[in-house]
Amino acid sequence: MSSFEKKISDLRARINNELLPLIDNRPCAYMDLPYHPNIGDILIWEGTEQFLKDNQLKCLFRNSEYTYFHREVPRRAVILLHGGGNFGDIWREHQNLRLRVIEEYPDHPIIILPQTVFYTDKALMKQDAEAMKSHPNLTICARDEVSYTILQANFPTHRILLLPDMAFCISAEKLHKLSASVIPDNRSLLVMRTDKELAAIDIDKLHLNKDSVDVRDWPSMERRPRYMRLFTKLNYYCHRAGTFAIPLADRYVLQCVRPRLLRTGVRFLQSYTTIYTTRLHVAILATLLHRHFTLLDNNYGKNSSFYRTWLKDLPNVGTI
Repeated sequence: MSSFEKKISDLRARINNELLPLIDNRPCAYMDLPYHPNIGDILIWEGTEQFLKDNQLKCLFRNSEYTYFHREVPRRAVILLHGGGNFGDIWREHQNLRLRVIEEYPDHPIIILPQTVFYTDKALMKQDAEAMKSHPNLTICARDEVSYTILQANFPTHRILLLPDMAFCISAEKLHKLSASVIPDNRSLLVMRTDKELAAIDIDKLHLNKDSVDVRDWPSMERRPRYMRLFTKLNYYCHRAGTFAIPLADRYVLQCVRPRLLRTGVRFLQSYTTIYTTRLHVAILATLLHRHFTLLDNNYGKNSSFYRTWLKDLPNVGTI
């Protein structure tokens, strides 16, 4: 077993060992899904779906911030809230949806899947903790040790777990199938995110050969795919038709958008032999594909904290 295989196996086992006793074979509702073109969040979604499938867990329905409305959920069901890097005040729309779900489902177990936690406004963090405190059965999963420490100190009334990203549950067989026909060339890849998490980077210090390096973001972030534009129209008409039609938009993203974005991300990364990245999930996908990488930090330390928590013992990978 290679070091990559052992690492992936160990991280998957940790997820199963911690989460399965909390779910206890009950049906799930999976909320706050990423209906946007960031392939990193699609990798989390794919891993979570594989976790449900591998453990024969029934998913009653799925939704996102765009398609959420209050539905009746069986009393014994567990609500899963999507993991990622948006617990805090940078990507506030997702935190607001979490707070709404926690308020509207006080009688259901709720699990917030592994999240990076970051607040610029400490008063808002106290406000969020107070709002969540009333829920009697809330589990919050931290995705790195820094986030775990923040949650333990500021959200002490809840069960706090330290778990790796759900993308590590993605099927190796599926990744192989998606990437098998791609032959990598000798070019290097530098993934530069183009949003508000980008930190100042001196590319010259990476000592890259400028003639053989491609500076890119996820392809779907550089140009919005046509099927994402179709979703915007479908979502609009479903909302006009009423809540009974909104699940059509959920099914479209699940069955059409998610697999296409996953395929795009895997084939994109498989094309390169040397990978530098400011995006955490490029590093996670590189690990899943058994590729070496260098992870550059974002502007508040998310990447370096995740690396130190889970990936620092992998050979021939590093962080800056």
